[in-house]
Amino acid sequence: MRTITSLLTSVTLIFSSSLCQAQQPDPVQKVFDGWSAKETLNYIRTFTVTDLTTAKPAALWYHSHASQTNKTAILLRRQPIMQLPTARVPEIGKIPVETDLGVLTLDAYLTHPRSFAQGFIVVHKGKIAYESYPGMHELDAHFWASTTKVLASMAVGLLIDDGLIDESKTLGVYVPEFKGSAWEHVKVGDAMDMAAGLDARDSADQFADPTSVTSRMFRAELGEETNGEVEYMLNVMLDAKSVEKPGQSYIYSSATTQSLVFLVEAVSGKSWSDFFDARVWSKMGVEGPLQMHLSPDGIAIVHGPASSNLRDLARVGMLYTPSWSKASTEQIVSPEMLNRIQNSPRTREFYLGGNAGSGQRFMTRLGDKTVRTAARQWDAIFEDGDFFKSGLNAQGLYVSPDRDLVIAFFSTEPTHRIQKYLRPIVTSGLFD
Repeated sequence: MRTITSLLTSVTLIFSSSLCQAQQPDPVQKVFDGWSAKETLNYIRTFTVTDLTTAKPAALWYHSHASQTNKTAILLRRQPIMQLPTARVPEIGKIPVETDLGVLTLDAYLTHPRSFAQGFIVVHKGKIAYESYPGMHELDAHFWASTTKVLASMAVGLLIDDGLIDESKTLGVYVPEFKGSAWEHVKVGDAMDMAAGLDARDSADQFADPTSVTSRMFRAELGEETNGEVEYMLNVMLDAKSVEKPGQSYIYSSATTQSLVFLVEAVSGKSWSDFFDARVWSKMGVEGPLQMHLSPDGIAIVHGPASSNLRDLARVGMLYTPSWSKASTEQIVSPEMLNRIQNSPRTREFYLGGNAGSGQRFMTRLGDKTVRTAARQWDAIFEDGDFFKSGLNAQGLYVSPDRDLVIAFFSTEPTHRIQKYLRPIVTSGLFD
């Protein structure tokens, strides 16, 4: 267990370095300064997938303005706000971690000009233990990126609990559009666990290849042309090919998440946004709306583009904890749904095996070898039952049901170094 003395010692070691860094211009200050009308119009007209995936300055704008480039379904707040009381634990900010920027406490990291951190919150037993907004206003709607993927698994989980989906059956049983494609033979459970076995995967080589299903799908979502025309998302997905038996290994894939969107719509008969609004968001005591960003042809892009304020993202995490009643009027995540995450039969061999390298990449970013596997769209399931989901440019949601603890954060930074703070915070002894 870390002692307060050791934490304070670490603060002393980095204090002079932090003072030097404070004199450097802070890139995220642009959020507070604002963008001119000319800058905004230029981004609306010219923003590309490459701007987003390479965390260029345009991505900082997009993270708080996605609704100006994408069609957007607005899921309004329908319940009185369930305020999160404050019970500050300042020791959280004093926890040091070794990063490529040096040994920095969380407080120092969040204000470091090269962290590109924008918001960070820790909620323990339904109370805010730590909250900082170095690069955004606290009620700003910010892009979740792939953190959104867990909403897809939550929606499918509800339909499994309803008895309307049997996860041992294939997607082709439920989604007529998948008939005759490689998706037809992928079991629902395998899609939920990122094990579709298809060539549509999220990786550097796929992003760089303009002909890949992943690259084409991302361009279709932002209305960018491929070979002179804007493609439909579903048509692109149907071009995916099988590369291994479904269920064999962990292949992280945004296209696989999107298959769950079509599944929810086929089974429920509702648009994904309307289904999620009725079953989840309308039950929650959130502070603001959820923005579900859509493709030009009207499909909810649940693998990535959703936006909300940071506290509301944390409230989503609370649905998986004993404090769910402090975030929602109804229990949305059932004990059965939680059990399917924490006690997934997927093994570490499944997580680290195969040629995709997805599991090893996530484990390395977290800097923790107690990751057991991945399941239900969560990137990491730890041996102690905690789970975590990350998003492009360092967004994230960490849930520790046994500790009744949630951590959520927003950034515009491509290395995901902020993840190195998660397990040290959780295992610090402050929440045992």
